Amino acid sequence: MDKQIAQALQRLFERHRIVFWNDTNRELRSDFDALKLAGVEKIELTNNEFGVKYRILREQPEDRFLLYREG
Repeated sequence: MDKQIAQALQRLFERHRIVFWNDTNRELRSDFDALKLAGVEKIELTNNEFGVKYRILREQPEDRFLLYREG
């Protein structure tokens, strides 16, 4: 499963620099924690949305991000 997730995310990052991962049922947390994608910074959204938005749009406008939210 991890390999399939990583491949799907790599395809998304070929076209987008910001990808959202919404884990509604909280089933894939361990996959997110174990995931390593070259050139992609993982960020967990935990009541810090404004700070994250500022960071990805103003401070690091060229970098790629995987934004994860549980629930």
